[in-house]
Amino acid sequence: MAKKKNKSAQIKTTPNKNFKNQKPVAKDSMVSKVEIRERRNYTLSRIIGTLLIVLGVLLVGYGIFSYIRSNKTPKVDESLRPPTTSQTQSVTNAEEILIKGEAEGLDKVLVFLDNEEIGKAKVNKDGSYEYAHKVENEGKYIISTAGMKGFFKKLLTPKSDPIVVTVDRTAPEMTDIKYSSEVGTDNFGVIGNAEPGSTVVVKRGVDVYETEADETGLFAIKDITLEEGPNVYSVEVKDSAGNVNQIEKKIEVTYSKESSVNGNAVVDENLPVASGELEAALSVIKDGKIMLMLGIIAFVAFLASSAVVIAKRHRI
Repeated sequence: MAKKKNKSAQIKTTPNKNFKNQKPVAKDSMVSKVEIRERRNYTLSRIIGTLLIVLGVLLVGYGIFSYIRSNKTPKVDESLRPPTTSQTQSVTNAEEILIKGEAEGLDKVLVFLDNEEIGKAKVNKDGSYEYAHKVENEGKYIISTAGMKGFFKKLLTPKSDPIVVTVDRTAPEMTDIKYSSEVGTDNFGVIGNAEPGSTVVVKRGVDVYETEADETGLFAIKDITLEEGPNVYSVEVKDSAGNVNQIEKKIEVTYSKESSVNGNAVVDENLPVASGELEAALSVIKDGKIMLMLGIIAFVAFLASSAVVIAKRHRI
């Protein structure tokens, strides 16, 4: 029994001498062919996977390119209503032109200045929009808009009717003003010249008088209230853009009961023939000419008819 145990132990501890003498696998053996085939299949899988990834990237890139191209060249739909510019001020003295209006049913508003696109504005939930564009120089600018809607298929409205926005940052001038410095009435008048279309304001405390200069720049204000003694009024000229010119020289008029000067006389003396009176006079002259012509025509017609009657009588 002891001999058998030792033999068993010898078998467990004795190394395999044949393992060191094992020969390498031959190239043409079956094992070698299997290994080569596995390597080839792995390489092919990597190539196919790479190609699929590249193809996926190309498809994504094409989708992005198509989306960008559709955004740049949306199709014009003549049935769509363009955004309005009704809330845009036609004259301003600000550093920016504020384009405002309604664009109901649209997503974005394209803004054009002098027929060139200058930007886009997002349409609010209530259908309104606004876009501010900074301008450096004074002058007149042509503004128009177009609307855009849709996501994948974008549609564009026709352009809106253009409007002209005037940027004016220059205060209006007043070149002349006349009034009587001492009067015997409890009111007076002023007359002068300022920028055409501007508003001339004469004021003292809560007493405010204003008028608009006509297309030639002429303005006149009558019946400005006076208190006995010296009176001082300030003058300013403002335009539709919001520019204001505060005239440095004040109006100083003394109301003296001893004076015989009518305070409004300066206006009546320097004001050209009132447009109403002139038109009435021209109307009378015109009507007179028309009546004269009608009279002449009637007289000629009477003579002609009389001649015909006389001729018929002679024949009889």
